[in-house]
Amino acid sequence: MASLAFTPTPTPNLDLSNSKAKPTKSLKKVIGKPPHLSIPQIQHKNCQSNLQESYFNTIFSLCGQGRIQAAFKILTEMDRRKFPVGPDIYGLLLQGCLYDRALFMGQQIHSRIVKHGDSLATNEYLETKLFIFYAKCHLYEVANIFFYRLSVKNVFSWAAYIGLNCRMGFYREALMGLCEMIDSGILADNFVVPNILKACAAMQWITFVRGVHGYVVKMGFDRCVFVSSSLVDAYGKCGILEDARKVFDNMPDRNVVTWNSMIGSYVQNGFDEEAAQVFSDMRLEDVNPNQVTLLSFLSASANLGAVEEGKQAHAIAVLGGYELDSILGGSILNFYSKVGLIKDAELIFGMMLEKDAVAWNLLISSYVQYGQVEKALDLCHLMRLDNMRFDSVTLASILSACSIMGNIELGKEGHCYCIRNNLVSDLAVANSMIDMYAKCEKIADARHIFNSTMKKDLLLWNTLLTAYAELGKIGEALKLFYGMQLESVPPNVMSWNAVILGFIRNGQINEAQDMFSHMQAVGIHPNLMTFTTLIYGLVQNGFGNEAILVFQKMQECGIRANLPIIISTISACTDVASLQYGRAIHGYILRHALLSPIPVATALADMYSKCGNMDQARRVLV
Repeated sequence: MASLAFTPTPTPNLDLSNSKAKPTKSLKKVIGKPPHLSIPQIQHKNCQSNLQESYFNTIFSLCGQGRIQAAFKILTEMDRRKFPVGPDIYGLLLQGCLYDRALFMGQQIHSRIVKHGDSLATNEYLETKLFIFYAKCHLYEVANIFFYRLSVKNVFSWAAYIGLNCRMGFYREALMGLCEMIDSGILADNFVVPNILKACAAMQWITFVRGVHGYVVKMGFDRCVFVSSSLVDAYGKCGILEDARKVFDNMPDRNVVTWNSMIGSYVQNGFDEEAAQVFSDMRLEDVNPNQVTLLSFLSASANLGAVEEGKQAHAIAVLGGYELDSILGGSILNFYSKVGLIKDAELIFGMMLEKDAVAWNLLISSYVQYGQVEKALDLCHLMRLDNMRFDSVTLASILSACSIMGNIELGKEGHCYCIRNNLVSDLAVANSMIDMYAKCEKIADARHIFNSTMKKDLLLWNTLLTAYAELGKIGEALKLFYGMQLESVPPNVMSWNAVILGFIRNGQINEAQDMFSHMQAVGIHPNLMTFTTLIYGLVQNGFGNEAILVFQKMQECGIRANLPIIISTISACTDVASLQYGRAIHGYILRHALLSPIPVATALADMYSKCGNMDQARRVLV
């Protein structure tokens, strides 16, 4: 390697004995220039760095404590003292605003970021933070602008986007977002999957649910309790209870959310007994139920008429210290109302901390259902004094009360209220008005309400059809019966029952029997009401033998007789003096433990005495 020529520099003469001797000019050249920062300058920079770190730590601590206002004051002080504020501090503040859903404060921070120019406004970290903040605050349009402006979308931004669409009810967009996410090479994690399952359940996309289930197993997310609970819930909402139960049974660990998903799935699909059993299993495994558990179990108990079980749920709520708010209080009120414990329902209503329209309507409708009409109307008056507006449910109950009382004047007042408050188009209200006018024998007014209702459902058709039938106006009933089919509203068993009733009320027994045969020919299965109407009508019109044959047909259909059918059939045996059939009915009564009601025993005694068997008549009455 070539070397550079080196010429030694002459050493200057120095008086080393003099300690105060200063370097000569030539020595200064050898030493070179002093450093760029002096000692005081270095100390100042270190002090500024420490202060910067102190500001960051203070803001971090305040945001963690939820004191976002105090943290914002620190930011203001930093701006005033010209301290540079980086993305990390703005990110902390946005995160604090996100936790507290402090929208206005977050918007102020956003303004400061924009004010500092593109260096911050286009920062990838801050763009993601701003998007997630606006997404969590449910500002859909603003969040969307930020999302599609993101240069890089990571799993967190995709999770926020999908979650936002689910919360807003845009389930299709959420699922399309998942497809875009996967296309971009990012896999959904165990935070994204529950939202996807929620969207699938809302859309009833069972195939998509199964696909997500396969993905969950492949990625090992089935060990996550939250994901598995979401799978149970999704299968349940899609009505695939077998798969929901399989996921539930195969879970190694189950928390209260999992149990709630299984119980709720059963209740939503009408499997109330299974829901009650799962609740019992949950208690045996020492999992404490929460408010969501109690809401589902109370609903199941109400549907089953299970008084003791519902009271148990109420006791758990009391012992757990749960407040009787509009949700829990309303559920307990609904339970007591459905099982007919009106006094208990009144007590719960009085104890509720806040009463919404649902609570008022529950008690009012209970009063109407159990014939306490005056109490129902008094409660309506108190509801108005409490500045609560009547809604369609309230009006339906009031109009039903008017039907029971035959109070046409009050019914008309209710009708006027519906007109003033634009409730006449509500199908439940229209149905109650038709029933009220019909029960008050104002069938022309009932027909006017029916004709003025633009969208008619099957219940509305059946209400007017039944009204005509009960009045024996079989001609109008038949016109309506065939008219509904022309309007593409297929009649159900209630429609056929109404026509059969109309023929019976009009004394046309043969036509009623023909209609009974015709309904079975077209695939409509008669129910208990069908047999009750027909047997009673046949007996009342002197067709005892035919009534006995219809009773036999009912047994073939596997329908258990009620008290009115038993008494009517015994009367038929009495009328035709058929001891053979009478003894057969007696055997049926004994097998089904129906002898205890006094009317049944009296009817049997009368039948045996009329058939000449006085000894048996006396034994029945003993």
